[in-house]
Formats: sequence, C-alpha cells, structure tokens
Amino acid sequence: MTGTPRTLLVVANGHGEDAVAARVVGELLRRAPWVTVEALPVVGEGGAVARSGARLAGPRRELPSGGLTFHAWDHLLADLRAGIVSLTARQVAWLVRARPDAVFAVGDFYAQLLAALVRAPRRVLQTLVSVHAAPRPQPGRTRLTGRYFMETFRGPELALMRGADRVYARDAATAAHLAARGVAGASYVGNPMMDGLAAAPLVPPGLRGRPTVGLLPGTRSWAGSSVALMISALERLPGALGLVAWTHGQVPAPPIGWESDLAPVPGVAVAWRRGPNRLWWVVERFAAVLASADVVLGTAGTGNEQAVGLGIPTVAFPVPPHLSSAFIANQARLLGEGLTVGEPDAAALAAHVARLARDGGARARAAAAGSERMGGPGASAALAGELAAWLAALPRR
Repeated sequence: MTGTPRTLLVVANGHGEDAVAARVVGELLRRAPWVTVEALPVVGEGGAVARSGARLAGPRRELPSGGLTFHAWDHLLADLRAGIVSLTARQVAWLVRARPDAVFAVGDFYAQLLAALVRAPRRVLQTLVSVHAAPRPQPGRTRLTGRYFMETFRGPELALMRGADRVYARDAATAAHLAARGVAGASYVGNPMMDGLAAAPLVPPGLRGRPTVGLLPGTRSWAGSSVALMISALERLPGALGLVAWTHGQVPAPPIGWESDLAPVPGVAVAWRRGPNRLWWVVERFAAVLASADVVLGTAGTGNEQAVGLGIPTVAFPVPPHLSSAFIANQARLLGEGLTVGEPDAAALAAHVARLARDGGARARAAAAGSERMGGPGASAALAGELAAWLAALPRR
C-alpha cells in the first residue's frame, strides 16, 4: 500500500500500553513507510515505542508511581512532589498545539481525554477495560474513587468514544457492549498483547521434569520487594526451578541460604542454587520464561494477562501499599479461572503454586479462560493494516 505522506500521533498512558503501541507501530511502519509516527508517552520515557521506529515528542518524564498515580495515596503524593501537575499542564498545552494528520490513543479514559485535545481524526485502542472485569454493583458504594474509570466504561469515556472514528476493544464481548452503548465505531480485531510471545523454552533436557515457576515481578519500582517474597515461596517448593523475568538492571544479592550457580543456558544473566532448588534471572527473554513455565507467580499487569493468554495457571498477590487488592481483584475478574489470588505470604503462595502444578485440569482451565479473555496472536498486524488504510484515505489537510 502506498499513500500521501502522513503523520500519526500516538498517545499511550502506561508501560504495558507503550509495549502494545510499539508492536502496532512497528507493523504499521513496515506496511506503510510513507507514515511518520510521533509518540507522546504519558507514562515514562517511551523506550519501547521509540525502538519500534516512532519519534518521541512532547513533554515526558518518569514519575515515581510508574503510572499508578491514583492507585494509592503514597503514589499520588510522590507524583505530586515530582511535578505531575506541571508536567500534565505542559502535555496539555503541547497537545492543543499539535497538528498531526491523525491521532491514535492507546490506553484508558485518560489517554483518550488527552488525545481528544488534538484537532485531528482519532482512533482508540482501549487496552484496559473489559466487560469480563466489570465489578458487580454494590449498594451504597457510589463514591468517586481512584479506580472509577478503571473497571467499567463511564459516561465521559463513552462520550469520547462516540467521537472517535474507530474504537478497538480488547475482546469481542467488550466490543459488542460498546456498540450497544452507542459507540458505532466499536470493533474487535484481536488483542495485540498476545503478539510476540512465541519462543523456545529455556529449560534444557537435563532439568525437565522438575516444577518450573515463572516469576513475574513486573516493571515497576516495587519489583524488588515482590520478587523477594516470590523467592521465599520458591524455597517451600522442593526441587523447583524459578525463572525471574527481570527488567531492573543489576540483580540483587542472594538471600541467606542461596549461593551462586553456573548459568546453564544463554539468556540467563545470573543463576542461584539452594539445595535442590534453582533460580535463574532472565533478562530480555520474557517470552522464553513463559514458554518454560508450568505455573506463573506474578505481580505484573500485562505480564500476568499474557501468561493466562498462553494458558499458564497464574497466581497473583497484592504488594501493599503499591499494588492494591482492588487491582488484583480486577485482574482476577478479567482473567477468570486462569488467575488465582493469593495473600502476600510465602507459605500460602507456595501452596497455591504446588496445588496448580499438581492439578491436571488447571492448564486446560487457564487455556479456556485465556482464549476467551485474551485471544490469540495477530492483532498487531490487523490493527496496522486498518490504520494504514485509514491514513491513506484521509483527505488532505
């Protein structure tokens, strides 16, 4: 496909959203080299989308909460001290002045609100809200909370969506729900979170047969405390192999009882051993960690969803005060029987993992939930094709 040179502005508001946008942008630029993509990452510096070929634009800064400003008072206060108000004001002013040919919002209500400030045709990929995760109504609980726009579609977001050219939902049931609520452009072409996850397992033949647990502490600042609890749980699983998907630079020192071991395969940055147990710290091979895991223990957002999407039984737990019980409860509703919620207690988490590893039907239940709630691969290419056709058909400005 060829077309008149166009500029597409991508507005994404989250680490997971940045990764999703990167996959779509990479596919778009391969299909439509006549498109220039600019990206305003509302959360963080936008490393993933920049590596995909987008040009970073507008004011941006990494804030202490990592995009979870309204999930806990500590996050809100830390972001206020770090200058979120002035940063937001500068982002708003920049967006009002921006003049792309079109804008593509990747994220929730806030990303859409910012994207609507741009005077250009708009499409939306709503990666957060699903009808599968909608909480049951509770009488007497109508107060405005930090999760007001995070668990269901509210009137202001529906109004923004009705003004968009197309709204891509994260699953078919949600697209049907939006269409019934008057969002004429609601559509479902797949979930790009499930792209790029094909990989060979890391575990060599000599270590197969032992329970392998994928440890997903996530990308945010509390990953260190999260993974420490995961390691304590692993100690209670005799003979287990733990694979940490690590994104935070230097690996911490081993806790008491663990000692250094030889890294047996490429991609393992650091290896530890404790009696019959093994722990591998894996960098930049997230898909290989998932391909190797019998069960996942995670405090990740997108990562937990991807694990269930691949049919891996997953155990999640809160990390107070950073990762709230409300967040985990929402993730549990979203992922159905694929996700087990545990308390932040090593013995309890180990018991959940051991039970799922023994349960012959757990993987089948996770696979069924993942297929329904997450879909399969191919959405990034489908979205890129739709965006390219849309941009090619836009009238000259």
